[in-house]
This record gives sequence, C-alpha cells and structure tokens, in this order.
Amino acid sequence: MNGDTLYSIGELARRTGLTVKAIRFYADRGIVPPTDRSPAGYRLLGVDAVARLDLVRTLRDLGVDLSTIRRVVDREISLAEVAAAHAEALAVRIRTLRQRRAVLTAVAAADRAESDPARVHRDAAAMVRGPVGAALAAGIDPVSPQAGAVVTAVTARYARTLGRPDDAGLRRRLAARLEAANDPRRERYLRLLAVINGWPPAGSLTPSLHWFLQALHAPACRLTPSPGLTGGAGTG
Repeated sequence: MNGDTLYSIGELARRTGLTVKAIRFYADRGIVPPTDRSPAGYRLLGVDAVARLDLVRTLRDLGVDLSTIRRVVDREISLAEVAAAHAEALAVRIRTLRQRRAVLTAVAAADRAESDPARVHRDAAAMVRGPVGAALAAGIDPVSPQAGAVVTAVTARYARTLGRPDDAGLRRRLAARLEAANDPRRERYLRLLAVINGWPPAGSLTPSLHWFLQALHAPACRLTPSPGLTGGAGTG
C-alpha cells in the first residue's frame, strides 16, 4: 500500500457509470489491472483506473476492439494513431452507407409510385401544369419543333421521379397516366370537392393535358428522349 486512494469495483462502477460486470470484465483482461486486494480478497484499483475506464468506454463507443484498447492504455500505440485509423474506416463506411441510402431511396420511390396509381396520376398531371401552361400562353403549337423542349422537360422530370430512363417506354407510360387523368369525370369530381370543402376552384388541367398529349405523340417529339437519361430501350 502506498497511501493512494483505492476503489473497490463497486465504487468505480458508481463513479464511472459502468456496470460492475463490465469493470470486472476489463479487469480480468488486464485493461484495468487491480492495484491491491482488500482483506476479504476483493480487487482494489487506483485512481488511474477511473481515467482508464473513461477512455475504454469512449473507445468502445467508437467501435474500437479490446485488443487495440489494451495496446492504447498500455501505451504500445498512441491514441492519435488509433483515432486516425478509425476516422478513415468511418469515412469509408459513411460513403458506403450514403450509396446504400441512395439505392434504397430510389427503390422506395419507385415502389410508392407503383403502389399508388392515384398519386402517380396527380403527380404526372402536376408536372404538366407549369411548362405546358407557359407554352399555351406563348401560343406554341403542340406539333411544332418548339414543343419538343417542353415535352423533354416534363418527361425528364417524370423519369427522375420514377428512377427510370427517359425512353419510348416511359413516354408511353406517361401518356397512359395523363390520358387517365384527362377523364372529364375527374374534373367534375374536383370541382364538387372544392365546393363541398369551401376551397377555391382549381383551374382546369384539360387544355394543358390535351396540348401535352398532342405534343407527346407528334413526330417531332416522339423519338427525342431527354439527353443523359436514355437507357437501353429502343427509340421506336
């Protein structure tokens, strides 16, 4: 005994917030070796055990393995070396997780689109409103070459929403959605819904949908999928 303060494992547990079982585990593996024993034979640890246990808990929370932790507390390797290695490992893992997240987000978006036809109709119709409204206001003929840029803007956005290439198949799919949305009964339903709920009347999408469907089927637009989004499908 050298007069330094000594703690039982139970006292260390209260000071550090670790469980008695965890401290015993670390003591058994020599990470926090006992300084002495009580008359009853219980292990006693010095004040440096508190600092060691705080470091052990921090490193374990960061995913550092026990063998590396022991080398750190025994000063066989520096904490800076361990931190640098784990920072690089975490950077790699973060990149991997971001890639996985992007894939899962795309899959989820496509699945929602497939499983909710009504939402797809609404979204497709909403995509048409702005670009086609501007084209109508500018007096652009739906079968003219100028209509191609409008069609491309809408189909590119639709392709991004579904996570699919902007090809002939996607354009046929979009045409089917818009034809379903262009049902006159839908317009009447929306008008009645606005009256019942006291909402301001929504502008009719029929002129925009009619213009876009004409443009989509026009020879100038039918075979011109947006650049950068073409897939393996043919253009016929």
